[in-house]
Amino acid sequence: MLIRDQAGRTARLLLYSGIFWLFVALAAGTGALLTAAGALYIQLPSGPAGVDLLQPVFLNTLVFGWLGMGGLGVGLLAIQRAHALTMAGEIWSQLAVWLWNAANAAGVVTLLLGWIEGPAWMEIWWPVKIALLVALVLLLLNVYRTLKRAEGTLYASAWYVVAALAWIVPLYLLGSGILAPGWPIEPLNALLYGVYTQGVVWLWAVPLALAAALYVAPDLSGQPLYSRSLAQWGLWGLVLFAGAGASRLAGSEMPAWAAALAASLAVLALIPTLAGATNIVMTVWPRRSAVLATPPGRALIWGTELIVLAGVQASLLPLSIIETAVRNTQWAVAGPLTALVGGCTFLLFAGIYHLLPMLRRPADRPATPLYGARAARWHLGLSGLGAVLYVAGLWLGGTAQVVERATYGSSANMAAAVWPGLMLQAAGLGVLLVAQLFLVYTVAKAANAPQPYKLPVILTNPR
Repeated sequence: MLIRDQAGRTARLLLYSGIFWLFVALAAGTGALLTAAGALYIQLPSGPAGVDLLQPVFLNTLVFGWLGMGGLGVGLLAIQRAHALTMAGEIWSQLAVWLWNAANAAGVVTLLLGWIEGPAWMEIWWPVKIALLVALVLLLLNVYRTLKRAEGTLYASAWYVVAALAWIVPLYLLGSGILAPGWPIEPLNALLYGVYTQGVVWLWAVPLALAAALYVAPDLSGQPLYSRSLAQWGLWGLVLFAGAGASRLAGSEMPAWAAALAASLAVLALIPTLAGATNIVMTVWPRRSAVLATPPGRALIWGTELIVLAGVQASLLPLSIIETAVRNTQWAVAGPLTALVGGCTFLLFAGIYHLLPMLRRPADRPATPLYGARAARWHLGLSGLGAVLYVAGLWLGGTAQVVERATYGSSANMAAAVWPGLMLQAAGLGVLLVAQLFLVYTVAKAANAPQPYKLPVILTNPR
């Protein structure tokens, strides 16, 4: 049955769904880059699949498939383990998960058919957006009801999970184009779009990833969280990134004060990024050698480093001297893509490896790790290589475009300049795609508890 009244099933469904959509996202991203570079031709019934069709599939399944569903699944497993709570309204929550999956699937199909309604993260047909929004609202209500039953102080991870859901619902309603055409008026619509595109990264994907990290760091190291206050400041400070969303309108008719405010907020937004990273690093520092010797520990540190790298890029981009130089190049999107493909993904890997026992019933959970060292090494090694190639490709492509424009001005051939970067990015996503086969193997093996053998009964005395 698709829906069963079974404790923990919602979290597991979210995690398994997220992993499935990770494959879809990486395949679509690789295809988009190869078609953009002219190295691949894909024929669909509706016509050739170019970057205009595949890139939206990549972005939407990455953010609302892998990072959204997988991140929420890991967060709910952490809440279940930390607070010994079962999900309130399991049946309604599972219904929301299947509705979310249906919305993702319908979004992929409609995008491939060419039904594109707007720019990045707004492309999906509006009825599909409504279905996704309903699923998010249902899950928000049930997570809130679940945490109301918690006794004592909530873990920092729980704050981040609730905040991510509470933020994405109004962001998606106001910024995704789900409302009736013509509302709001154009200037406000543009501003909301800027806030929304920043928000899906820094108020949705990043908080879910940090929820996993702030649970894994103390639990894996056996140390208390370094600072709950730092976790609170880091959480609320992420709102600054949304305020910096107006910087995406640079080059348009934007008031000077709005540009200055966006740049100021972007620089200040580096503070919550560093706060989160400091909290994670200082928590594991007393036992850093033991933590780094484990797969979840390595994924935790790699993800934290990539989040900081993305935060630095996102904070510097709105500065006028930098924004003017990198406008309409791949440097302009390097920050959020580094956060999504690199930082958030690795923090979720850390959560998955550490919480593998939660995929089994309590009676079937062993005290030893449920991952094989060799499979984990291959998975994280290949994933790390893929992430490095992808980020390096973004930097290479962006730098080549900046140099081309500085050299040739308006006659610059930007498409030719970015070709090596596109191929390097495609190689990175391709390696990441192959690496996830090891993740599937690890998760499937961990989820299937060995059943005890039933030995035949031999009657030695039939009387």
